[in-house]
Amino acid sequence: MGMSFDDIMAPLGAEAFKRDYLGKQPVHIEGGAEKFMSIMNWQVLERLLAINTLWDTNRMNLVLDREPVPPPAYASPQPAITGAAMADPQKVKRLVQDGATMVLNDIDQLTPELTAFAKTMEQALGGKVQGNLYQSSRRRQGFKVHYDTHDVFAVHCAGEKVWPVFEGRAEDPIAHNMFKSVPQEAHEEAKGKLWKEVRLKPGDLLYLPRGQYHYAVADDGGCIHIAMGVTYPIGIDLVGYLYERLIADPLCRKNLPQGDGKALDAHLAALGQRIAAILTEPATRTDIEAFIAGYRYIREPWDMAALLEPRAITYAVKAGGVKLIEQQGRHGLVKEGSRQAVAVPKEVAAMVAWVLERQAFTRDELEQAFPAAGKATLDRFVQDMERMVLIAVQP
Repeated sequence: MGMSFDDIMAPLGAEAFKRDYLGKQPVHIEGGAEKFMSIMNWQVLERLLAINTLWDTNRMNLVLDREPVPPPAYASPQPAITGAAMADPQKVKRLVQDGATMVLNDIDQLTPELTAFAKTMEQALGGKVQGNLYQSSRRRQGFKVHYDTHDVFAVHCAGEKVWPVFEGRAEDPIAHNMFKSVPQEAHEEAKGKLWKEVRLKPGDLLYLPRGQYHYAVADDGGCIHIAMGVTYPIGIDLVGYLYERLIADPLCRKNLPQGDGKALDAHLAALGQRIAAILTEPATRTDIEAFIAGYRYIREPWDMAALLEPRAITYAVKAGGVKLIEQQGRHGLVKEGSRQAVAVPKEVAAMVAWVLERQAFTRDELEQAFPAAGKATLDRFVQDMERMVLIAVQP
């Protein structure tokens, strides 16, 4: 079973985190050493790195002494599966030994555990989650003081790392050149006073709202953390929606007045009124609410075994508080606290009782328990149980 968001934020808890810290201020949450071991450890990292052709010089970056390592310095002549230059393991290992920080981008869908972790965060926070892994060592600072253009949940998995976090915070930066091209001198000036020097150990989590200034330095031994970056729907995301809506409006397709300032003023005012009218329509609110609700990355399980072999399907039993009763040879299902019963045909009563004794079962187990039932009867039984929401396919 994967971690809930309450588990991820323990011992602080999800409710207290959202109320007191989300989007407001940093927080360091200390957890036990085993807390994130199932998400990432040295063995999992080794297995991922062993897929050599997965790591091109775009997906794997190296930083040494606060400067990016040029891709040609660690590129292989062999292409990766993307067609870009593959990272050469020997060159990368030498740089890592010298203290370079290795960054593996977009790892949040590379294992079932990472996918489940990121999906839990997306469902709890209402944003898109993207994970980058950072492996560093030898007290060599990788990145200069900076801010990120998304919320950061630094999930610490191995070793120890010190994070100087500053009081300075940029106002709602986004992934645009306006914010990515800020001179380093401006960052140094804007970072402000040191808020806290946070030491992360395995099982710890550090939350930084977007725009919060920080940097990090690993201890002598190797360490691993995953930065789960969370982006949320913002006003700029509505520009594309408005564009499509405005195409249908003749006023918005007219030529702009030229040589007449008053006419241009009037035209711009009319355009503003049309845009305001669209944004206040009930239909627009419905569309935007749907956009916000769907603001996630696709993390759909494939379940190929179940797709191709129905006998492998696992059903979770959802019949809490439901009992099978018998009176005068007739059977019925009764929910606790109710006197009304749903009739159960005599020929499937034994199957219903068998299901209610379990938390989950496979189609194969059902067939083995009732070999004389026949495929058509079993199919109809499963469909009826699903229709009554007494069972559901378990992802």
